Amino acid sequence: MIKNVGIDIVKNNRIKPSPEFVKKLLSPVEYQYYSQINNLNRQIEYLAGRWAAKEAIFKAINSEKIVLNEISIILSNNKKIDVKGVQLEQNEQLNVSISHDQEYSVAVVILSENN
Repeated sequence: MIKNVGIDIVKNNRIKPSPEFVKKLLSPVEYQYYSQINNLNRQIEYLAGRWAAKEAIFKAINSEKIVLNEISIILSNNKKIDVKGVQLEQNEQLNVSISHDQEYSVAVVILSENN
C-alpha cells in the first residue's frame, strides 16, 4: 500500500560541484562512485539526481531528521536503486526513480507499506 510520494526536480545548471557541496550531499559510497566520473556534465547530472532523490525522500517520509550525506542512493547489480541510511518503520520500504533529460533531473520516491 502506498503511504506517501515525494517528487523533486532540479535544473542541473543550479548545481555547482564545489567540494563543500559534494561533501554535504554525498555519502562515502556515493562519493567513491562520483570521484570516478571524468566528465563535468555527468558529474553535475549525478549530483543533481542525488539532490533530487534525497529531497524527494525528505518529502515522502515527512522527517526533519535527514542528514543528506548519511543517505546512500546506489544502483544495485540488478539495476534497482537501493537506499541506505533512512529510518523507516519495520514494514515500510522506499522505491526511488531518478531520471535526467537535458537540463533537468527529477526523482520520484514512493513510501509503501508491506502488508
